[in-house]
Amino acid sequence: MSRCYTFYHYTPTMASKRAKAAAKQTAGSQYPSPFSKAPPSLEPLLPQLNPAQVYITHIDRHRAEYKKQIYVFAIVVNTTIAALLLWRLYAAIPKYFTLVETLLGYVTSETVDPTSTTRQQQLWILARRVAMFGCDYALVQFVVPWPLTFFAEQPANPVTWRWQVPFQRQEVVIRASRGWGSEELLRGKNVGDRSPYWQTRILPAIERDVMEKTGYLMMGANFDLDFGLMQDAHILVKEGKVKWDDLDRVVLVHSEGGGWLTYSFGTPGDAVEEQRKRMMAFRELLLKMGKESLFWKWQEIVEEERQKDGSVTAETQERIKVRVAEVFAQNGVDFDEAMAGVGEVGVLPAPAP
Repeated sequence: MSRCYTFYHYTPTMASKRAKAAAKQTAGSQYPSPFSKAPPSLEPLLPQLNPAQVYITHIDRHRAEYKKQIYVFAIVVNTTIAALLLWRLYAAIPKYFTLVETLLGYVTSETVDPTSTTRQQQLWILARRVAMFGCDYALVQFVVPWPLTFFAEQPANPVTWRWQVPFQRQEVVIRASRGWGSEELLRGKNVGDRSPYWQTRILPAIERDVMEKTGYLMMGANFDLDFGLMQDAHILVKEGKVKWDDLDRVVLVHSEGGGWLTYSFGTPGDAVEEQRKRMMAFRELLLKMGKESLFWKWQEIVEEERQKDGSVTAETQERIKVRVAEVFAQNGVDFDEAMAGVGEVGVLPAPAP
């Protein structure tokens, strides 16, 4: 199988409060909420995972024809970009070769004679060359990686993925964290669903409008598709070592001393899932009002207050409510009225256990 991984100072009072909060968490569960020990059914896949990353797996059940349309469009776009880049390379090589000769002292078509050209003409030639260098640098830096990663990234890429996994009704989709990972989610005083990364990375990645997309459209700033793992997962399912349901709507993260942990989202009656739904409904309400920035300001206030106490108390809740209400009022939004619009959400996005 292919493998795809690239392998303050505290006052005594604050420290005491945080220690008590941690002890309370440990007493209830040895794993940070809402995670639990990975089930044995996932063991065949776990060795393929990179402990430094956070993964989200689910089953893409969109029609095979729809998936094919999305993929064909991606092929057309990347092929077109590759063709244009090759054309630019073909046109640029002679130009740059001549410029190098000029720099070495040879008289070429690019040589500028200061005696027969005006200062204005010289500045214009300089500006054109600087613009050419800048545009070509931007192409190499920002555009070349698109078709290169699509067709040639190793050890796996969209082309090898589709070669190994033909279009079908059920497909395993595995997203891997990009630019952050298990260290940010499970280390520090706020871990698991109390971590800012849970609020700003995990929850937005599993909300309904994202989960309704086909897998190939789920790549973004915080998550990328791990095509090698997707190939491996399909082989494991085909061999009967892993079941489809084992991979449906699961968040995986590695904990030092605890091994691989999982959180299954979307389970009916799940308190965390219900909280997520209310949170997303509140965010959508603010978005419709053109005030989505208030949602993220709310999160910032929550984290600031948590950092002061190390835990969440009734007093902390009250301070948060007052601060949030003030910020909302400054932006012309009644906090209590907005809350009432989606039912009781509570002040905190992730209440402490």
